[in-house]
Amino acid sequence: MHLRHLISFVAVAESLNFSRAAVELHVAQPAVSQQIRALETELGVALFDRIGKRVTLTEAGRALLPYARQILALVTAAENEVREREQLKRGKASLGAPPTVSTHVLPARLMQFKQTWPGLEVTLREAGTETLLDQIGDGKLDLAIVATDVLPANVESTPFLTETYVLAVSARHPFLGKRQTVRLADLASEPFILFPEGYKLREVTLAACRRAGFEPRVALDGGAMQSALEFVGAGLGVALVPELALTEANSIHALRVADQSLQRDLGLVWLKGRSLSPAARALRDFLTQTR
Repeated sequence: MHLRHLISFVAVAESLNFSRAAVELHVAQPAVSQQIRALETELGVALFDRIGKRVTLTEAGRALLPYARQILALVTAAENEVREREQLKRGKASLGAPPTVSTHVLPARLMQFKQTWPGLEVTLREAGTETLLDQIGDGKLDLAIVATDVLPANVESTPFLTETYVLAVSARHPFLGKRQTVRLADLASEPFILFPEGYKLREVTLAACRRAGFEPRVALDGGAMQSALEFVGAGLGVALVPELALTEANSIHALRVADQSLQRDLGLVWLKGRSLSPAARALRDFLTQTR
């Protein structure tokens, strides 16, 4: 059953006149008659009684009419829906990010995005790089902000942000609380806070300590960012964290690491070959243009 057949059928059914239906549809009257004949042949029933110049619906035609109207209305609604999304009046996009970025970078940018595109909805998920890349690969996320030192071959990326790692210590720490820099090699006796599996910060901490010649003594293993910072503030350990994480941490002091260059490049990634929705494309373009 072709849409053009239903369009002609509804036009004739509503006007009960083939000529007027043809004018309404901007086609020749024989074309309308041909469409109706094709529909009747396909259904195996007569849809109109034609007595002289008088046209009436048959019982089958009366039964079909509400369904035909409903089908055409749904088609129109679908076209409008797609058109609105393409014009960014409506739509959804999902974005993943590590805790420091979702807390300290994205709120202001997503507010600007919402002001620019008020009809678009963004879902934000917080996780570590490994988890976010898995969710990109599984199609659960449109976009993600991740560490870009080692990216899988199934994603495309564009630069987003460079973060510097600092050593977070309690402001009341007897030796480190007043210093501005520190050598990691001098911290072999300090208890460290480790982040959960799947967080790049865990790998960064372990690798940095090993380069300095020691295995970290662990005070907390598997704590997320907020828990880690609370432990640090209470004086129970130290942690390597992105500088952004300490933006509003009043009880924590940040020290630059003097004997190693510790930073990470973050990129905005999406699944290679995936056709992003108009909303997701708009979010990707906005985030890369406003960084």
